[in-house]
Parts: sequence; C-alpha cells; structure tokens
Amino acid sequence: MKTDVLIVGAGPAGSACAYELSKRGVGNILIERKAKPGTPVQCAEFIPVNINQYIDLTDKPEAVCQNVEYMEVDTEKENYKFDGRGYILNREIFDYYIAMLAAGKGTELITNTFAQTVIENENKLIARDKISNNIIEINYKYLVIAAGAKNFIDFSAQKRNARYICNEVYIHGIQIKTKLLKRLNSAMIYFRNYIPYGYGWVFPKLDFANVGIGIEQNSHNDINLRQSFALFLSEMKQKGIIGGEVISKTSGLIPISALNETVCGNIAYCGDAAGLTHPITGAGNLSAVISGTLLGEFIYESLKTGSNLLADYKEELFSIFHKPLLKAKTKRNNFYIKKYEQLSPEELDNIVRQSWPSFAGYHAI
Repeated sequence: MKTDVLIVGAGPAGSACAYELSKRGVGNILIERKAKPGTPVQCAEFIPVNINQYIDLTDKPEAVCQNVEYMEVDTEKENYKFDGRGYILNREIFDYYIAMLAAGKGTELITNTFAQTVIENENKLIARDKISNNIIEINYKYLVIAAGAKNFIDFSAQKRNARYICNEVYIHGIQIKTKLLKRLNSAMIYFRNYIPYGYGWVFPKLDFANVGIGIEQNSHNDINLRQSFALFLSEMKQKGIIGGEVISKTSGLIPISALNETVCGNIAYCGDAAGLTHPITGAGNLSAVISGTLLGEFIYESLKTGSNLLADYKEELFSIFHKPLLKAKTKRNNFYIKKYEQLSPEELDNIVRQSWPSFAGYHAI
C-alpha cells in the first residue's frame, strides 16, 4: 500500500490530522489498533467549550453527555469553586465522530491494526492485522505518530535510538463509571495526601460519573495505586456523592514530561505522543485536536510546495505550548517538598493554591 500520509492512532489528534488533510484533498491512511475509534474509553472526558473552534460539537450533540459550569477544587482544608465551563464528553462518540468526519472526506480508515515497525530509510511502516494476523506494509511520504502516551512502535532497526521521541514520566490513572447519588454541575477535583503527586476526580455524566485518581509513581512514592483508589472511593461514598455499583472500569497513562521533540525528518508527533498533556491537570483532549489540525495544515503545505515544512510545525507547536507546559512542569516541583503522605491539610492546601491553574498563585512569577 502507498499513501501520501500515514497516521498511526485514530484518537482526537490523529483523526483531527486526517480530517484536516482530507478536507484539503490529501490522500491519507489512518490506522487504529482498536476495533472502533474511542472504544473502550480511557479518559476522564472533560474538554473546554472552545473545542468548537476546531470540531463543531453542535453538529453532533450526542458527543456531549453534560455541560458543566464550574470546577471545584477540594484540598480537604478548603473547597474552592471556579468558573470552569466545558463539556463532559461521551468520548467513544466524540472520537468516532472525528474519525468519521475524516473518512467522509476521503481518509482510508483501517481498524484492528497494530503498528509494529518503522523502516525509516524506506519510508515504510509494517503493521499487523489483529484479526487475520496478516502483515501490512504501507509506504508513506509523511508519517504521523498519534498513538497516545506510550510509543510501542519499534524504531530499533534505525540509526536513531528508539527512545528518540517519547514520553518518560507518567501519571498512572484508574477510573470507574458509577452512579451519582445527586446530580452535579461541577467538575470536582480532590487533592489528598493519600493520592501522591496527582489528584482524584468526579466528573458528572447526568445520573452517573467518572470517578478516578491519578498518581505519579516515582522514587518519592511507595503508595499503591489501587489502595489509594479504594480510599478515595470510600471517601466519596461517605460524602454521599456516589453509590456502590461499578458500571465500567478503566486505567491508563497520562504523560507529564511536557512538550517533547516532535519532529524527526518526515515523521511528526502530535497529541499525547508529543507530550502535550498538562503536567498538573493532565488535560490533553483540546491540545490533541489543536496539534493534529496544525500538523495536517503543515503536511498539506509540505506536499503542495515539495518542501518539508515540519520544522515550521515544530516551531508553531513550540510557540503555542512550550511556555504554558514548561510553567506547569516547573510548578509541579512544588509537590516534591516532602514525602507526600506526610503533608498536613494546611501544607497541601498551600501547595495546591500555588500549583493549580485556577488559582492566582499559579500565575504569579
């Protein structure tokens, strides 16, 4: 198989890139290891309202489960309430919708296909069909890596190190969908000393909620993720927020290394694969769509002019994301002042007020 652009990963970043290319008449293949883009969901599902600048969700109202008006940040010592307008998505519908927008414009979507090896000097990717186990070879002019937080594609046969572009630091997340005992109009964030270097969340979906925690596992932390999660669920039940029935459960990785090296020759990264998740909040859905759309624009111009303009993509991405992500990464150092479980509610409250973007202390020089 041959294509102008091969895109690995049909999440928001990869599908947004494919959509942008197809709108501009550029042939592209989008491969996805899942049977259906967006399923199963591995996301807390919040996205800011300005997503509509890039993907108009008014055309797909079922992609939004619920609007939220506020964000509440609870440090145990205090509960703070901020304007936090956004959507809690039906992420499986959201992801599939973007992929179908791309396919409707001409993208060739191939699912159940796992990218295995890049042979860089031949501009070739070797993939495997998960159903038939057949090998698929795809030649490309440009390759887009939008495969999520962890890069499983083998570059080891190349002169460059396989870890040349990758995330190195992660928050480990675990989440359930469960029944709410009362409806909420806030996205709720909880900082506790038993959730080290991360936070817990309750994101409402009408009568249900995504309830989860994310912790950074590092040399300062020996707290078990599942033990922390059990403590958090117990607290949420005691507060009368959730019931006991677990409808679904998921886990995943949230990269917090901040913006990575994003371009290597005619290969470019976007979304989580480029390290575009916020090192404090873990937010990355909007950044994924922005970066995928932007990359599609620069690849289109590269093919049109016959000149590789990915260095310009890298520069533009840097101008948008480097400063805020670097600030967040620096603010993250506030969490390492002492062993996390030893923090008092007062100490943790002070750290959060200096480190969470909703607070004035975060933006102070």
